[in-house]
Amino acid sequence: MRAFTHAQRRSLGFLVAGTVALTALTGSGIAAAASAAPHSSAAPRTAKQTVSVWSWFVQSNMETAIKAFEKTHPNVTVNYTYYNYSPQFITALKTAAASNSLPDVIGLQPGSLTQQYRDQLVPINSLAAKTWGKNWTKHVFPVDLSQMRMGNPPGDSNYYILPQESQVLAVWYNTQIFAKLHLSVPKTFAQLETVAKALSTHGYLPMYQGAAGAWQNENVFIILADQQSPNLFEKAQLGKASWTSPAMLRAMTAWGELFKNGVFQPGALGDQGYPTGANLFAAGRVGMMTLGSWWLQEPQLPPPVPPLVKNLSGFAWFPFPAAPGASGPGPSVGGIDVGVGLTKTGAKNPAAWQFMASLVDGEGAQAVLNNDLNDLPAFDNLTPPKSLGSNILKYYDQFMKALPSAQNQRFYSPVLQTAVDNALAGVAAGTLTPKAALARIAATQQKVGPGTE
Repeated sequence: MRAFTHAQRRSLGFLVAGTVALTALTGSGIAAAASAAPHSSAAPRTAKQTVSVWSWFVQSNMETAIKAFEKTHPNVTVNYTYYNYSPQFITALKTAAASNSLPDVIGLQPGSLTQQYRDQLVPINSLAAKTWGKNWTKHVFPVDLSQMRMGNPPGDSNYYILPQESQVLAVWYNTQIFAKLHLSVPKTFAQLETVAKALSTHGYLPMYQGAAGAWQNENVFIILADQQSPNLFEKAQLGKASWTSPAMLRAMTAWGELFKNGVFQPGALGDQGYPTGANLFAAGRVGMMTLGSWWLQEPQLPPPVPPLVKNLSGFAWFPFPAAPGASGPGPSVGGIDVGVGLTKTGAKNPAAWQFMASLVDGEGAQAVLNNDLNDLPAFDNLTPPKSLGSNILKYYDQFMKALPSAQNQRFYSPVLQTAVDNALAGVAAGTLTPKAALARIAATQQKVGPGTE
């Protein structure tokens, strides 16, 4: 099995759990942000401190961040436990929360996941202001900043999550296969179906969809919805647009056609995006796959790295082709890829905030960007080195230009998210019509109420 990839955090079919306790190093750090944390003087430098962290953030990349942090904080040891996002990480959080045994820092996604554990988290507003200044939010990309309060009760202006990394969704494709078969990048659904048919005819999997897992289904559907009308997905959650509108019906219909018309590979409903789809894509057996900016980190994985992946020489990306009724591919969709939260247990540990700050905008974040380029940063003052390679930096720059105007891809309510996941699965399987599926989502939205901005 290939080394862990960035999005194995989402839907792997196996569990890897590891604890990292790195040897403390000496030397100066890249950034002083984390060392300036407000609690840094709460314990003597000679007192050894331990920070416990759980997340689905790639273990090798977290080790890089921990090493950089421990170098500038030699009195601190960070113990990291890696989980696959679903179901292992979700299960671990539920179990620990029920027994009041959460670690100091936990990985989070904005909106529904953060809200599930809001009562076990502490606001980080004042900590962030003391660390980075009162205007620290100006350095966070707009879509990330808006997602940091997603789902908060009315009047609650606290931040319970910090964005560790950002992402922009896109369709990656194998440039060598496209060149071999004389295929052009599709811009419409009709062109997408033609390309998919040509790929299938020549023995390739057309557009790989891990439809057995929810995350990739959500991503594609949100893109389709926002093609019909900017921010349609967001507006529907906020009660500013109807889930049963003609525009949303066109999006759900297009979702079903991707299965019916052979754009997705046969058996997609039983397949996982990671590790199966990503491994096949990297090996040159897949023509296209809806992923995102996190594919940039593939060349940085431990060897053996497939030839196509080196410097991303065999890949490029394009926006998802326009579905019927859409005037074009639509705006970029994305936001917080992975975030972190400080638990009430962690609030009692001075070193926990220090590490958390380092991980999002300090020596830890910069070290990951330098060595792994796992995804896009969430703070605008981090820059990757030129040594990462021309292709990688070219795509990185393209995604970074799209990030400031990216639209929300996250759910306000976990109940609504489940309803959407079930509806998408039903339409994909042919057990629900698009109209019936949207009616079910609308009924759930009415029960949970609109999200709050």
